[in-house]
Amino acid sequence: MTGVTRPRLAALALLSILVISGCSGGSDDGPSSSGTSTASPSAADTLVQTGLEQLQKGDDAKAQATFENVLALDTDNVYGHYNLGLLAQRAGNNTLAIKHYDAALKADPAFSSALYNKAIILEPDDLDASVELYRRAVAADPELAAAHMRLGFALLHLGKKAEAEKHLATGVKLDPSMVDVKAPSYD
Repeated sequence: MTGVTRPRLAALALLSILVISGCSGGSDDGPSSSGTSTASPSAADTLVQTGLEQLQKGDDAKAQATFENVLALDTDNVYGHYNLGLLAQRAGNNTLAIKHYDAALKADPAFSSALYNKAIILEPDDLDASVELYRRAVAADPELAAAHMRLGFALLHLGKKAEAEKHLATGVKLDPSMVDVKAPSYD
């Protein structure tokens, strides 16, 4: 990847995950973008950087337009899809969010942020699917404390106490502030 470095993009992408999650923490080395780009990868990278900065400033409308431009340049750009998913999820459009998370995961099946956010969306209707996504997220990024916590809470709800306690302990070990996180409601 030229232009903006992968670690910088990953760090900024991770910041945006914290807006959605009830838990925080972790890191993501980030995926590489691939696809049918007709423009240079650096142009898409530059736009991704701009979009992430717009997200940080809370300018969702500009960020959305920027990430749509990213996809116009690079249809398989994982960060473009992920961040459009994030924006859709924030706006309450979970169907569109899942569509973008799935596109990001098609480009990089181990993109832990997309796995994590998609799992949160699915929790109310399909806890088993969420558990599988959380498992994939912690396999892809064992340092993602928030995913360990959500996985632990879900497993506890499903009656898998020993495994749940292991993930909850890991989440707190990775991020001690997690000790105060409350379990989501599964009713």
